[in-house]
Amino acid sequence: MTNQKFVIAIPTYRRPKIIVEKTLKLLKNYNIPNDQIIIFIKDQMEMNDYKDIVANYNLVLTGADGIMETRNFLQSWFYYETEYDNVLFMDDDIDSLYNMDKPLENFKEFVEFAFRETKNLNLNLWGVSALHNPFYMSKKITTSLKYICGAVYGEIFDRTKYPIFADINHFEDHQKSMDCFIRDGGVVKFNWIGIKTKYFGAGGINESMGGLDNRQKEMFYNAIWLEETYPQMCKRTEKKWGSDLRLNYHYKNKEPSSS
Repeated sequence: MTNQKFVIAIPTYRRPKIIVEKTLKLLKNYNIPNDQIIIFIKDQMEMNDYKDIVANYNLVLTGADGIMETRNFLQSWFYYETEYDNVLFMDDDIDSLYNMDKPLENFKEFVEFAFRETKNLNLNLWGVSALHNPFYMSKKITTSLKYICGAVYGEIFDRTKYPIFADINHFEDHQKSMDCFIRDGGVVKFNWIGIKTKYFGAGGINESMGGLDNRQKEMFYNAIWLEETYPQMCKRTEKKWGSDLRLNYHYKNKEPSSS
């Protein structure tokens, strides 16, 4: 690993301009050096679209179709093929991060703090609030079963533990939250930090899944599968925009899993 305390991984699909205007701009404003960032794109055809725009960044080809394959490539690549321990995953369209009702100023310091606290708790997965509405946020660190949003999250790769892979394209971050909770005995959430982004935005990895209509249909079936597979840990709900999933934060492990 480099002398950096963490590396940033950004998967992206058919959005070279958006990644520059959103996530990369945000990281540049936080003075994060380019060599601390790895951008994951699908194939050589994508490389032709991205190479001039993000020429000064590390680029990795995934060969992956859709969210599940992309997430699983990232998990396998970092776990088996690198020595990186602390990885911050970010979507390509993050507008900003908030500290309660104000923009987060000390990004680097917060991320290093989050990895340090997670390690001190002997846990591996940490996240922040999926929203930037202070009504749903609090100045608390929790380790109960809570949703770790896939838009921005940190993972400590402990190679004495088995890696976590996704089985579904949608709610894959809910599944990861539950699987890490089962394996480790908890997930860490820093509830005062929030994300500003456009969920279900046009383009991106979701485009490879056939557009929003197909995504909503698959979300419905994926939510049913999760509810049946993790019956004590989650519950499916229906919103105006489609299926949703609630995690049972009262759920308790008997003991962390070791296999």
